[in-house]
Amino acid sequence: MKLDHKVALVTGGAIRVGKIISKALAEAGADLVISYWGTEAEARETKAEIERMGRRCMIYEANMRSIPQLQALIAAVDAEFGRLDILIHNASNFNEGPMSDVTEEIWDSSHEIILKGAFFLSQAAVPLMMRHKSGRMIAMIGNSYYENWPTYIPHSIAKVGLVKLMECLAVTLSPYIQCTALCPATIMTSAVGGYSPVLQARSENIDETDRTITVSGQKLVMGVPEQVAELIVYLSGCSNYMNGAVIPIDGGKHLL
Repeated sequence: MKLDHKVALVTGGAIRVGKIISKALAEAGADLVISYWGTEAEARETKAEIERMGRRCMIYEANMRSIPQLQALIAAVDAEFGRLDILIHNASNFNEGPMSDVTEEIWDSSHEIILKGAFFLSQAAVPLMMRHKSGRMIAMIGNSYYENWPTYIPHSIAKVGLVKLMECLAVTLSPYIQCTALCPATIMTSAVGGYSPVLQARSENIDETDRTITVSGQKLVMGVPEQVAELIVYLSGCSNYMNGAVIPIDGGKHLL
C-alpha cells in the first residue's frame, strides 16, 4: 500500500509500538508528524530514523490532557505541511491496580489521555482533513475491548469509549473521513515493564521461541508490533468502503 504525498500524525509515536507504526507509515511513503510527551530524546531519534528513509518528519510535544496544546499541534501541522491525511490515536497510559486503589486522579488520567484527548484532537483535525475531502482515523484499542481486566478498569473503560468514538465519527464524518478501531491482543512481552506476571495471573503463558501464547490450554499465534503496523498501513490507503469497523488482530483470541 503506497502512501506517497500523504501526511500522517501518530500520537505517542516516538516509542514502543507507536515508533514502529510511525516507521511503517514512513516506509510506505508518508511524511510523519509525531506527537510525544516527556520523551524528547526518543522523539528526536525516531525523527532521524524516518528522515534517513527520505521522508519528512516533524516532532511536537503535546500533552493529551491539554485541549489548547492539541489544537496548537494541528495548527503546527497545517503550518508545516498544509494537510493531514492520517491520524493514528495511539497515545495511552497503563494505570494498573485493584478497584480499591483507583483514585479520581487515576480515573481522570486514563480518560483524559485515552478518550478526551482523542476526541478533541479529532475535532481539531477534521477541518484540515476536510480541506482535501478525505482522511483516515485509526484508534489503537488493545484487547480490553474483548476482555475484562480487574486491575485495569479505568484504562479498559476509556479504551472501549474510544471504540465508540471511532464508530460515532465514522458516521458523523462520512463519506469523507473513514474511522477504524484496532484491537490487538498481546504483541509485546511488556508494555510498561512487568506485563508477564499479569499474563500469568490470567493463565496466559508466552512462548518466546515460537511466538505463541497459550490461553486456557489453547495455543495461539502471538503477534508482533510490526504485524499491527502492517494493518495500519493497509487501512491508511485502502478503499474508503472500509469504515466504522472494529477489527480484532489477535490470532483468534477473541473467539475463546
